[in-house]
Amino acid sequence: MRLVIVLATLAIALPFAISSTALPFGNAVSMRFLERPTHKGVPEFTIPLETETGKALDKASLSAWVAERREFASGYATRVIPLDMLYLFVLGSFLGIASAKLADMSAWPTAIARIPVWVWWALPVVYIVCDFAEDTLIFILLTWPLTVGSLAFAALAAVRSIKIASVSIAIVQVLLLGLLSYIWVRSPVS
Repeated sequence: MRLVIVLATLAIALPFAISSTALPFGNAVSMRFLERPTHKGVPEFTIPLETETGKALDKASLSAWVAERREFASGYATRVIPLDMLYLFVLGSFLGIASAKLADMSAWPTAIARIPVWVWWALPVVYIVCDFAEDTLIFILLTWPLTVGSLAFAALAAVRSIKIASVSIAIVQVLLLGLLSYIWVRSPVS
């Protein structure tokens, strides 16, 4: 149980560390523009300017941003991405351990107790794999701008979508299992 508490604490604290690490590398890096929507409406993904509005995120705009802001791109790749990788392992581990532990504590429905542990880890592992792939792609795109292309953008969009869906469902899974474990507590075996 202590491991779960430590992982939860790290999962809460790491976003603050990542944000403060990203700040010196400009608005676009601070907004983590390759990982998150930066604009309401179309286009949803843009390269934020260091002022008010941004450019649509595409091959040309990313290549230009990397060329014009080499120091920012390097900071994103070498400082922010490693912290994000640490975060994805911490959050994914927390979600997996918490789900398995909470499922073990639930007495109802009785089928929950019979579900193999790996099932509770499936969504957290999908999240970890997709976020790792996303971070790897971002690192490559920012480090070797010649790799920027349609296939890279399609892959980035796909892993980002699966990452967001899997972590969202995994969080709901932990919350539902947590509620079940408080409502129907398994009696200790004598």
